[in-house]
Amino acid sequence: MRLPSLLAVLVATVTVACRSGAGPPARGLSAASTTPPSSLLRLPAAGGAAELYRPPSLEAWGWKADASLPPLRRAVGADLDLGLVYVLGNKNELVALDLLSARPRPTLATGVRDITMGPDGTVYTVDDSLRVTQFVRRNPVRFSHRLPSRPREMVGGRNSALLTISAGAANALTVLTPEDQPVRALYPTGGVAATFWGDLLAIAADTAVLLIDPDDSTATTSIPVTGHARAVLFSPSGHRFYVARREGPVLVYNRFTRERVAEINLPGGAGALRSDPYGRWLMVNPSAADSLWLVDMATNKYVGSFAAEWSTDLPTITNQQLLLVRTGRDIVGWDLSVGDFPERGRVRGGAADLWLPLAWTPETGTASSLAQAPVPDPAASAEAASAALPNNVYLQVSSSQNQDWAAELARQLAQQGLPASVLDPRAVEDGYRVVLGPYPSREVAESTGRKLGRPFFVYQPER
Repeated sequence: MRLPSLLAVLVATVTVACRSGAGPPARGLSAASTTPPSSLLRLPAAGGAAELYRPPSLEAWGWKADASLPPLRRAVGADLDLGLVYVLGNKNELVALDLLSARPRPTLATGVRDITMGPDGTVYTVDDSLRVTQFVRRNPVRFSHRLPSRPREMVGGRNSALLTISAGAANALTVLTPEDQPVRALYPTGGVAATFWGDLLAIAADTAVLLIDPDDSTATTSIPVTGHARAVLFSPSGHRFYVARREGPVLVYNRFTRERVAEINLPGGAGALRSDPYGRWLMVNPSAADSLWLVDMATNKYVGSFAAEWSTDLPTITNQQLLLVRTGRDIVGWDLSVGDFPERGRVRGGAADLWLPLAWTPETGTASSLAQAPVPDPAASAEAASAALPNNVYLQVSSSQNQDWAAELARQLAQQGLPASVLDPRAVEDGYRVVLGPYPSREVAESTGRKLGRPFFVYQPER
């Protein structure tokens, strides 16, 4: 699986902003809401007007762009803070579709050979001369130095850094920032994955998995693996990573302790891995078939298989737990919130086009909410939450000894429209708790948690 395909889905889902403070979040979400409004954007691969569909029924929404897009190579992702969807045309042109005006904007760049989107919505392009340009809120910034070679994988990281892996006999990692000379290091060949924030890379190097800090190429950890490691994937939060092998179960590791915490038994060998944006489901591409094995990441159990063709945009899972797959000539939606996974919708003839889940709808996406709604600060949210109720009730979704990791997870959840914050440890042995809330009662918290689509438990601090 190419890295940009997963990052595009993640960015499209988590860049929704909401208002901070004790009042209700923006865009009509209540304080107890856990699922932002969402839609599915159909992008005609042969060129034409983009159109929205409703999950889970996959019926046409009635929203259609007022002008045509060019023939497309791929969907890049969405920056919903600006209300823009980025696409790459067949003639290597970068185009932005404005959701508010329902019209494409003028071409942003031409001669684009490689492209990716960072976690903050920044778009990075590489041209034929290996020159990198980043688009920050639509403004182009050209890097001072070129890449040393054509990238095979690209990841937008922190502090405007671009991480690339070049094709060849070895994995050549290059870290490039707008002003500095490129930093380059060689590693064994194998499947590559990155955390959402690009602060850690992993390489499935057959007999081992290498964990690499892009800021310090000497800080590399090698974890021995049997059964021929062929693919690796970080959970959306970066807390765990999964190793697919040609032989044997998928292995699950704690990212911080490097310990193996579980094994996932599958019907056969795994070829590629993909996660939903919330870390609830793991999608596995079998090595010998173009289909999908589904794993419940809360229990690390295989739960079923689906006919599915794998590409850069699909399969994916929306925030309503709708599995969206390309099957034959059709797009099919399977409801993962119900035990027998029934089919909820089908778009006949839709397989030829590109599909992008959006945490946005025409009813909720206004110019003011998209442009002005600030992302809550987790620390400020925690302070406000502490004073809100005499007996606070929270949903705890994670606990970590790593304060930076906990803060980043809280920020991701907040960007999804969730009332997320970090509670500091009360004792030395405690971790930094990433929580949602507070809620007025345990019953309300539990009801919200059941809709969350990820593991949780109710937490009520002692006074």
